Amino acid sequence: MPDKQWVFDTVVLSNFLISDSVHILEKRYKGRGVITSEVYDEISAGISQISSLGRIDWLIEKDIFSLCSLISKEREYFREMIAFLGQGEASCISFAKDRNAIVATDDRTARKQCANMKIPVTGTIGILKASVKDSLFTLEQANDVLYKMIASGFYSPVNSISDIL
Repeated sequence: MPDKQWVFDTVVLSNFLISDSVHILEKRYKGRGVITSEVYDEISAGISQISSLGRIDWLIEKDIFSLCSLISKEREYFREMIAFLGQGEASCISFAKDRNAIVATDDRTARKQCANMKIPVTGTIGILKASVKDSLFTLEQANDVLYKMIASGFYSPVNSISDIL
């Protein structure tokens, strides 16, 4: 695993929070995970309906993820992208552009924007796959997490992590 920062959008982060799979984020991204203020605000807005989203605070308090605000140049990128992306996705891409970070998003438009800007990108399935390939978890454990995510409403393009290994 590279020592780069990984900036998570609302959907990918929520998939792990809702499925009670924060342990994956801790093992894989401790000290390298980033949450933008915009993503934090989006997730916070949902805590009253889905209490497990409140685990975001634990990630920050335990220094597993850091909470970051955009700097001046990043806010310029952000303003350009909110015309066609949500605030969370736009903030992640803006953060990653000049900081050489990796964006974690499942949003198709955001992934295309990352490709256009030559920003590395991954998503929920990519994280689960990489966790198995890096021997952090077994295939069975990754599939259990995937099934929990699907049961919680995640639309998965695969039925099993073994389908893509």
